[in-house]
Amino acid sequence: MEQTEKKKVKRKIGKKALITIIILLVILLAILGYGYYYYQRTTALIQQKQAEASELEPDTAKVERGDLTNTLEDISGIVRSNQSVYLYWQTSGTVSDVFVEAGDEVKKGDVLAELDRSTIDSSIIDAEVTKEQAEEKLERLYTSTLTLEQARTKMVQAKKAVEDAQKGVDALGIVRADWIELGVKYDDYQRAIEAYEVAKKNFDAVKMLDLDNVTRVMALARMESAKSQMDSAKAQYNWYNGEAEEIDIQKADAALKLAQAQLDDAVRTYNRIKDGPTDNQIRSLQAEADAAAATVNTAKIIAPINGTIAEVEAKPYDVITYESASAARDKLALRIDDLSSHYIDITVTELDINNVHLGQQVTITFDAIPLREYKGTIVNISNAGVVENLSVNFDLTVRMEETDDSIKSGMMADVAIVTEHAENALYVPQQAISVAEDGITRVVQKLMADGSYAEIPVTVGMTSGTNVQITSENLKEGDEVRLSKVTSMMNTNMNFSNMFGGNMRNPGMGGRPGGAPGGAPSGGRRR
Repeated sequence: MEQTEKKKVKRKIGKKALITIIILLVILLAILGYGYYYYQRTTALIQQKQAEASELEPDTAKVERGDLTNTLEDISGIVRSNQSVYLYWQTSGTVSDVFVEAGDEVKKGDVLAELDRSTIDSSIIDAEVTKEQAEEKLERLYTSTLTLEQARTKMVQAKKAVEDAQKGVDALGIVRADWIELGVKYDDYQRAIEAYEVAKKNFDAVKMLDLDNVTRVMALARMESAKSQMDSAKAQYNWYNGEAEEIDIQKADAALKLAQAQLDDAVRTYNRIKDGPTDNQIRSLQAEADAAAATVNTAKIIAPINGTIAEVEAKPYDVITYESASAARDKLALRIDDLSSHYIDITVTELDINNVHLGQQVTITFDAIPLREYKGTIVNISNAGVVENLSVNFDLTVRMEETDDSIKSGMMADVAIVTEHAENALYVPQQAISVAEDGITRVVQKLMADGSYAEIPVTVGMTSGTNVQITSENLKEGDEVRLSKVTSMMNTNMNFSNMFGGNMRNPGMGGRPGGAPGGAPSGGRRR
């Protein structure tokens, strides 16, 4: 009885399984049938599009000349200032004054905020006294040093004055001409004496006339002129003969004695103060003054650089509690940014790192600043890559060569790097390039005057978009070359597989055919 029941149950289960299998087979056949229909339809559509494209495409293109560029783009980075400095309170107390606001320009050494003197530690007050005392002592030492150098300078100058005065004395007894020239000067002197005597005799004859008498006035003028010429001739003769006037000798001796007296005085002054402070004394007092000043400055916020106030946290009457042993002791007061220049930190992949170099020019745009384009320069390239999601990226730093008030730290920037550039290059469309029968040589089909085509071997350079640079000289601008027709479009297997949501070309890549594993960002793409 029981065995009969078991056989009935088995028969029922077998029928159900058979029905399920049949249903699944029908569904599968339906899917395959639809897939075959979709494949046939897609193939026919592709063939139709190929035919239409073939009819639309021109048969030839002209060889052109112009600039070609390859650009690494779609690189983003965040703008930062040249330097940002965060300033923290270094002692306890109550904020008394904040002298700046966000956006203010400050200079290095400016006091930006300070604590109330009545609330700071007494050690800071003591440091103020120590600082003043050390600076006074240091000033006295510097004054002594300065006086010593001044005394040394005066001594050197006095010694030089003595030497010059001695030369002046010695020069009075030097014969400066030979006997012939000296004779000429003597004759000039004698003639001058004779002329003077004649003029004096003529004047003596009329000197009793009225003072305003024309004859007397003219005679006096001729006598004075003759005397001046006589004195000049005498002086010249004495100078060439090494003879000096007594007055000149007296002046020279007086100058020498004065210079010697000044030298003696300078030497005595120098000797009196030369045993001044040592360098060690000066350095010791300077260190003492600096240490005291550092303690005093803990009650102040002082600008360490030139820049712009970017953030103000300090407010009057804030109570600052500073505990040097506490991990949370830092209390931000202000932030200063050096906005003299802006930088952008970006990354490129290992595939592109060898296409960039220091000094390379870049183009920068901002979504926040439409219709504006800025220039920049690569100023730093990392020598070590960073692995992220199985992709190796290298860090670069770009300095903006131009800036304005529109650019703010923290903005997102788009950077494009020109990796290749050829000026005034000869180029043809990619469709014009083919490979010769040897499988190596690149050739183009050049249109000849008789309407035929000749196969011309060419040497190619860089590729920019759909154009290829021609570096050989067997083509010239304006030549016509044959273009190949479109022979392929989207892979039909790809279309067929997409019907099922697959990715036949790059399975498992998260819908990024040809991309970095796992959909990792590439850091840039070529244009």
